[in-house]
Amino acid sequence: ELNNDIERIKEVYLNRGYLNIQVGAPTLELSEDKQWFTVTFPIVEGEPYKVGEIGFRGNTVFEEAELRVGAKIIPGEIFQRARIREEITRLTELYGGKGYAFTDVNPSVVPDAQAKTAAIIFQIKEGDLIRVREIHITGNDKTRDNVIRRELRVDEQDVIDTVAIKRSFQRLNNLNFFETVEILPRQVETDKVDLDVKVKEKPTGQFSIGGGFSTLDQFTAVADITEGNLNGRGHMVRVRGQLGQRRTLGLITLRDPYLNDSLTSGQIDIYRTVTNYTTYQEDKSGASATLGRWFSEYTSGSFALVAETLSLSDPQSDAPEFVVQQIGKQSTTGFRTSIARDSRDFYLDPRSGSRSALNVDLGTRFLGGTNNFYKVTADVIKYWQLPFDLRHSFRARFGTVEGIGGRPIPLTERYFVGGINTMRGFVFGRAGPVASSGSLLGSAKQLIFNYDFIFPVSAEAKLNAAIFFDYGRGFDDNEKLVIGDLRKAAGLEGRWISPFGPLRVAYG
Repeated sequence: ELNNDIERIKEVYLNRGYLNIQVGAPTLELSEDKQWFTVTFPIVEGEPYKVGEIGFRGNTVFEEAELRVGAKIIPGEIFQRARIREEITRLTELYGGKGYAFTDVNPSVVPDAQAKTAAIIFQIKEGDLIRVREIHITGNDKTRDNVIRRELRVDEQDVIDTVAIKRSFQRLNNLNFFETVEILPRQVETDKVDLDVKVKEKPTGQFSIGGGFSTLDQFTAVADITEGNLNGRGHMVRVRGQLGQRRTLGLITLRDPYLNDSLTSGQIDIYRTVTNYTTYQEDKSGASATLGRWFSEYTSGSFALVAETLSLSDPQSDAPEFVVQQIGKQSTTGFRTSIARDSRDFYLDPRSGSRSALNVDLGTRFLGGTNNFYKVTADVIKYWQLPFDLRHSFRARFGTVEGIGGRPIPLTERYFVGGINTMRGFVFGRAGPVASSGSLLGSAKQLIFNYDFIFPVSAEAKLNAAIFFDYGRGFDDNEKLVIGDLRKAAGLEGRWISPFGPLRVAYG
């Protein structure tokens, strides 16, 4: 590794402007007891250089001003060789987005020893405008061609777009139908390529049975049957059952992500849950019918018609008055709507991109239910990629719910802040209002911030860890939302994309 270390040391200096760095062959000295070596690298640093002229040669498709838009190299800053590699990628993608898939960008660095500056000239060989002749899909023994083609963002006879090909890869990967996905352009004529889409299918039907523990459900037994690609058409069917000390649930879901290959999706959910909130017991049965729609590449919306019946019983003797008032049978009929923009590269384990969502729910007596309320929740999360597969993310959430016409907020619609999905390090609901008896009250408003620094533990096993810091709280009905009153938590989380789906364990 000694020769490699010489190059690594040079790289450190070259990213700090030392263009004339010289690292000689190391000397090794054996200690007197012959147990250790001292390794010494002779270094001549020279002087740091700054960026001088930045130029482009050979460009005809783009004007020089267009090539400079979005450039990360700035004249006058310290020279960094890593920025040149980033610039080559940016220019290649810029040309690729216009159909010049085989553009070659070669940088040359011309140092000025007297001024201690370095001119960077990018020599561009644009090549020909390339079109896609045919798209060939292989490896899909089960999945139908149209299921794959509707995720592709390039089409036959189109000008090739390398950015769109990259997005096509992300969308196929996010289907979670395939172990591997490859999209390879193969030149068949001077100005034409065929796209070879190669996939390796994996089982999309799962039966899992197991047990677990969480602070909300305590010990649970779970059985789940899911088929994510029914008959190779991309339809999803799920039947799930859970039996726990505090919560029992049953769920049936049917989903078609592209009704008749359109941009509209359809989903039906039928469910029943029985939950012991300690303060009271909730028995909920319901169904929802949801229509979703893609508005653009990253933006989608949904509209769901919901009907559910609720039975609240067994209040504790020290339960708060507003809990006691809602004991008995209720029903909720109304709408749940959402609009979201999701540009994450791989939603199960993102490295870049963001997701922003706004949900507006309405329960109304005009459709026959007894509950009358509105609920608004906003949720934003952003990921940044770092070297060595490190990344970090920041998430912010705000929510508010109010009764309409003097009606109370239904207990099932209140926010319970605390637990692995909101404030790690707090027991479920205990980062919000709690009665003097210790009973959970739920919140009318929530404000939560989460920061995660994520690092790989085993890339092969798809195992990651995260150091997190959470800052948030739930607020009572008549309580003002004050940032200075937020609670704090920090800790460590493990994340594993297991064969049975994503699993998380956190200590805060």
